[in-house]
Amino acid sequence: MTTNLLKQLEQPSGKKLKLKINDNRTTMLSVRWEPDCTQVSLNRMFLEAPRNVMQALGCYLNSEDRVMAPVIKSFIRDNLNKQDSSHLLDRTKLITQGAVYDLQELFDALNHDYFHGALSSLAITWFGKSDQRNRSRVTLGLYHSHLRLIKIHRMLDSQEFPWYVVAFTIYHEMLHHICQPYTDEKGVHRVHTKEFNYQEQRFLQFDKAQKWIEEHQLDLFSDA
Repeated sequence: MTTNLLKQLEQPSGKKLKLKINDNRTTMLSVRWEPDCTQVSLNRMFLEAPRNVMQALGCYLNSEDRVMAPVIKSFIRDNLNKQDSSHLLDRTKLITQGAVYDLQELFDALNHDYFHGALSSLAITWFGKSDQRNRSRVTLGLYHSHLRLIKIHRMLDSQEFPWYVVAFTIYHEMLHHICQPYTDEKGVHRVHTKEFNYQEQRFLQFDKAQKWIEEHQLDLFSDA
């Protein structure tokens, strides 16, 4: 099947291609244009792509201005929305109650106030160690799209962090489910899109949360 896919792409692209099929959940399409052989890495979803998508992809590989056709971006976006492995998630192992904050309580309030209850299928839990300090970089929140799971760092389960900072972190991760990432016309994977940034600023305490994080990030996240 990979051989047939390679032939479908080489004909409209007019180039010698080296094709790799991957199961990457973040980068669906990666291209390295080289004089002798263009290297292409495609997510497995493209094995079932319709003819018009493959033709557009072949033209994209041959494009001098590297403009990706909307049909390709739509195909990727639609297939990302279909990927759902949340049934594999053991919800009995999720921990939402912390020493200070209850993630489920905060999530439910945000879901009601901003999303009309539409995100009830998402799960949430704590991760990491609560005493993690003095690091140059700490990820406060994560969203695993295939599991429909939000993870919030335990460091936030402290009275040092105002409730609106914790709530904003949860809201930010919820938006990752609403505003799907995509690969732009230059082949760059965009996660925080214009729509994402717009929706993020709808959070009522957005400015307040941003200001608090900016004022305290050196104390919390500086090198030891």
